[in-house]
Amino acid sequence: MRKTDLCYLYDSVYSGNSSSILNEVGRGALSNNDIGFLCRYACGYYLHWGAEETIRKLSRPVLRMMKLDNLVEEMEPPSEISPPEKRIYLYYLMYPEYLGDYRKEFFVTAYYQSVLTGYRKEFPHCFLSGGYGAEQNARICLMYALQAFANCSTAGDSFQFMSSGRAVPFLKEAKLYYVMKRKYKSPIAYTNDALAMVGILDLDRTCRDFCKKYVHAGKPSAMCCREGDVIETG
Repeated sequence: MRKTDLCYLYDSVYSGNSSSILNEVGRGALSNNDIGFLCRYACGYYLHWGAEETIRKLSRPVLRMMKLDNLVEEMEPPSEISPPEKRIYLYYLMYPEYLGDYRKEFFVTAYYQSVLTGYRKEFPHCFLSGGYGAEQNARICLMYALQAFANCSTAGDSFQFMSSGRAVPFLKEAKLYYVMKRKYKSPIAYTNDALAMVGILDLDRTCRDFCKKYVHAGKPSAMCCREGDVIETG
């Protein structure tokens, strides 16, 4: 839809002249980009928030107060986006010029490392199981763990390590053992699937991007750098 039409619809809802944008137009008439634009418009025009403040403060109560909760709840992200990543995906729709391209492996490894370092107590709900997006997360986490902690830099290194007696203890320490048991017959089957779908990750770029966007910006998160340093902020 045209941006001016979207703003008019939202202003009508926010002022109480209409109960919901979805009552005015069908869900099929709004693209995910339209929803991202509306959320950005509401946060910028009514709350006077920029990108960083929105990322820090946007929550379910805020979305409900701004009468955007039904739009966001019914938004259907691409299949590779797992439920815990939906809010991050929304930020990308809202501020593409600020966050750049959506790089799934960047955020998956950040979530994963925050659990390994104890910054989070457990994985978000449906992060490693519950659909195609979560299955992708499980593959990315394995490849990250193999490269960052087992020093596997090639597919051959990964197969050799995961076919050895070190595979099961490694998976348990990396908090991926039950993922493997639930879906795969063996560690090598898990590795084969991960390599086929994900391949070797660019850990240097992932760490560099993380430091640039989160550590230096002062946002709370945690991640292990290529050199082995654990960075915690917040």
